[in-house]
This record gives sequence, structure tokens and C-alpha cells, in this order.
Amino acid sequence: MSIWEEDIKEVEEALRALDSLSKPDASKHWVRVEEWSVEHGDEFIGVDGSFTVRPLPYSTFYLARALAVSPSAGSARKSRSELVDSVNEDYVRQHVRAVMSMLEVQAASETFIEAVKQGVNPVVLFDGSLSSMLITHSPREPYIREITIESLSSLIEECEAIFIAKRSSSDLYEKGYPDMALFAFMPMGYSKPIAGKTSQMYHLTEDLLEPVGGSSKLKELTVFYAKLVEKGPLLKFEIPGVLSEGDVFKVLSRISCVSPSGYPVPLLVAHKRVKAGSALLKRVFSLMGFRALHGREMLREVFM
Repeated sequence: MSIWEEDIKEVEEALRALDSLSKPDASKHWVRVEEWSVEHGDEFIGVDGSFTVRPLPYSTFYLARALAVSPSAGSARKSRSELVDSVNEDYVRQHVRAVMSMLEVQAASETFIEAVKQGVNPVVLFDGSLSSMLITHSPREPYIREITIESLSSLIEECEAIFIAKRSSSDLYEKGYPDMALFAFMPMGYSKPIAGKTSQMYHLTEDLLEPVGGSSKLKELTVFYAKLVEKGPLLKFEIPGVLSEGDVFKVLSRISCVSPSGYPVPLLVAHKRVKAGSALLKRVFSLMGFRALHGREMLREVFM
């Protein structure tokens, strides 16, 4: 693989443009924390999903799956695959993301119910943004989003659910300047929470949340960013309902107990166990003795 001179020039120009941005003052939005309170005793369910898509000459194959992991209730695994009669990969990926969100909520609900049977009331941690779960819809099966929202609303009414994302394009604090860039170099602590209607926060139509009912906690949302350890990763937190600054400190203190490196271990475990990629699909097809052509054999790309 060779690097072109044109590549270097383009990268240099892009980085110069980044340096030229005038950064707002992030400190006015940030609460520095020297030490979190010791909050032991909570059990957490880690939830994550993954998928892989394989274009074929006349169709597209995908495998989506989700995993919810709990110390007391074990794990719930959900998987779905399909041969879609379309070669439009973007169309299929949009469908699969909606399917994956549905599977995540189903796995989380099953694990939570089982944990309650064991006498535990766990906190459910979702890997990723609530906004993507609400916004993503399937062009193939539009009803999937409604099922996901209804199921998620029911779960949230029964438990404490927290959505934790490693990436975000939101600019809630300084319009026109990404929140993740704004707080990237802040010390351990958190941003002052922003709460409001979920529909307004993510520019959604009110009728989108109609399936959840008027009293659902999902209709209001608190958003903030945090670093759980010094020089740790910046994470975006979304929690249904309205939280005060004191509530945010308590929530982060509890989560910090299971985040020695700055990222919650339950989510890390779920992420590693659920990961699906082309190598996994190759192994599955190989075990089945199935060979799928994908139209790129002339480039010496062979796929079982």
C-alpha cells in the first residue's frame, strides 16, 4: 500500500483547517471533580450490539446480534440474519441498524427481568446513543422503530437506564462547535447537565414518541459529558428523565466504581463478546459448508 503525495497534501490542509477553529471556553460548562464518592453495591447490565454486512452479486446478506451481560442473571443473546433482495448497501445498513437496536432492547429486557427474579434491581447501561436508537428507522420494515421505542419505554419505566456513547456530533453547549471537541481536554469531572424534551433535544417530531404514552420517562432527557478518571476517555451520557447537577454526581460516582480505566467494564465485556465482523461470518459460512460469491473475485478477494 503506497502513500501518495496528494494524500499528504490533503491531510495537511484538513489539519490546518482544524487548527484554525477558534475554541470556545469549555471551563464555564465544566465541573471539576477531585474524587468521586464511594458508591458500592450497584449491579450493572452491559448492553451492546454489532452487525456485519456482506454484499453479494444479486443481494446482500447481514448478521446482526445483541448481548446483555449481568453478574447475577447471566446473559441474553439475540441474533438475526437475512438475505435482502437489494444490492444497495446503504439501504441494507440502515435496516440492520434498526434491527440491531431492537435486538439490544430485547436482550436488555430479558436480562433485567431475570435479574429481578434473582432479587436484584440492576442499572442498565447501553453502549451508544439514545438518539441513534430513536432516529434510526428501517426503510424495509418501518414498524421496527415503533416496536423498539415501545419496548424501550416499558423497560425504562421499570429500571434505571443509562446510555453511554464514545462519539457524538451534538453541539448542545456551544452552537456550531462539537461537544466532544469542546470537552476533549478537560480534567476529571462532568459538564453541567442539559435537560429538556427528548423531541426538542434531537429535533424529532412529537408523534414519533406517541407510542410511549404521555407519562413516559422517555419523553424527557438529561444529557451531559464526563471523564471518570484523569486523562480518561470523554463519554456522552444520556439519561431519561430530568436530573440535577447533584444527581449527575451521584450517578457518575456509582459508575466510576466499575470503570477503573475510565470506561464501564460491563460495557467493555459486552462489546468484546458481541462483536461481529467479516471474519465471524466467514467462520459461520465455513461451518455450514457454504460458499458465497460476492462479485469481487477478479480482485482476488475470496469469501467463503
